[in-house]
Amino acid sequence: MNYHPLATHNLLHNGNIRDVINVGNQLFWQNRCESGDPGGLIKAQFNGLNLGPISIVYLTFGADVTIEPVCNEQHFIVQTTLSGQSTTQNGRRVVLTKPSDIAVIDASLPTKIHFKQGCAHLVLKIDRGLINLKLQALLQQEINQPVTFDLLTQPNDACKKAWMETMNFLCSFYDKPSPQILQNQHLLNSHIDMAACTLISSQPHNYSERLNIDQLSAAPRHVRRVCEFIDANIKGVISMNDLCEVSKTTERTLQNAFRKYMGQTPTTFIQSRRLHHLHQALKNAKGYTNVSRIMWEHGINNPGRWAQLYFKRYGCYPSETLSGSIK
Repeated sequence: MNYHPLATHNLLHNGNIRDVINVGNQLFWQNRCESGDPGGLIKAQFNGLNLGPISIVYLTFGADVTIEPVCNEQHFIVQTTLSGQSTTQNGRRVVLTKPSDIAVIDASLPTKIHFKQGCAHLVLKIDRGLINLKLQALLQQEINQPVTFDLLTQPNDACKKAWMETMNFLCSFYDKPSPQILQNQHLLNSHIDMAACTLISSQPHNYSERLNIDQLSAAPRHVRRVCEFIDANIKGVISMNDLCEVSKTTERTLQNAFRKYMGQTPTTFIQSRRLHHLHQALKNAKGYTNVSRIMWEHGINNPGRWAQLYFKRYGCYPSETLSGSIK
């Protein structure tokens, strides 16, 4: 975005710390704000719109600022960095975000966001209950565990593009809406539904695997054959040549098919399935006390790297799942 989104909904211009706290309380919920500038002249700008179950906010600061929102079990915060850098701590997870990065923050966990001077974010606050209901509708079954998104994901270009285009559309549509549009509940509901569906389908979470199964049923036979091969051989080394031989296609054809039908590359799919099988093995392990051995049995020869990947997916380390402290 080369403009300031939602410019006609400006709520704060050249604001100080007290202004940020007040506007933040209105758009989100109670928060604490600190800055390295003792006078609090942080030149904060907020453009925002509350649409009920979702709120869309553009924010930027003219100085380094740290915000700590109070824990809130009712919402997720989807933070898209438009410019500059910020550091986000959510629970025990800490990530550095740069332009085009998308972070999904679980507001029920202690959170601290440090914005560098000039950093600009586009933020979507979305009701957690809405996500749960939409996910259950997509899966056609109840969910028995809370939805947990990866904090900072590396989605493929198509998923990132889908999220950005959705946010661009909503910002453009509601930047100069007529009173009649704002009162059209059916139209608003369709936009809220679009935001929820795009978030669920574009950002990895602990139910992504189940959704992938539904995607797989609609995929062509050679893609299904490759997915079955990957699951059957997940404990070993799987090369692209193996997949091309199984599918009887070229690498380019297979890559394109996976992006179209699975929303990810074959390599990313293998990683996702390996994490899934490792998670199941750790939960069901009896008599094991060695995480590295279980990882090795699942074709993992770099435990440190995979422990970090596991943490991003499940919000805990493999040893915690094995010990039973976190399921």
